[in-house]
Amino acid sequence: MTIIGRLLRRTTDLTLIIGLLAVALMMFHITIDVVGKFAINQPVPATIALVSSYYMVVIAFLPIAYAETRNSHITVEVLTELFPMRAQYHLYSWSYLISATVYGLLTYRTWNEALRTQEAGSFIMEQSTKLLVWPSYYLLPIGCGLMTVVLVYRFIIYVTGGKSALGEVPTLQKAAEVDAAKAAGLAKES
Repeated sequence: MTIIGRLLRRTTDLTLIIGLLAVALMMFHITIDVVGKFAINQPVPATIALVSSYYMVVIAFLPIAYAETRNSHITVEVLTELFPMRAQYHLYSWSYLISATVYGLLTYRTWNEALRTQEAGSFIMEQSTKLLVWPSYYLLPIGCGLMTVVLVYRFIIYVTGGKSALGEVPTLQKAAEVDAAKAAGLAKES
């Protein structure tokens, strides 16, 4: 499981780097567009379409699994914080399986949508420029699929009591979960 965790960590790290590059390219692209528009009255064609159909999709969906490995997703604990730590640990761990199911369904649905848009040859017209957008539809199932794999991996680690190699960043909640697991005799001492 350690090898799989390391591979997942490297893959999610790569998606983060791609997302960061997309942010940098988007800023550069928009800057060139604005300078071109106001300095020489020549904006870059299809900037809005590229930003909304490619850059933003890469930024929003590819690194989603990276955020999961770093415990960076938003959680709302209205009732669960009232439960004993051991119960919180089990609920949080089973949420991996529930989330994996949801992301698996999202992967399936977005993959089918990507195939449909590719078959149709979807494009956007902006400033007399034809921009194919169907390739960007494949970014969603890639991001959601990777998220599914990470969640399944985390659930398997919970069930087997193994050590994760995702390189998670401890949070207060995660530290409490680890303490609860140790107290319950469910986790191995490091």
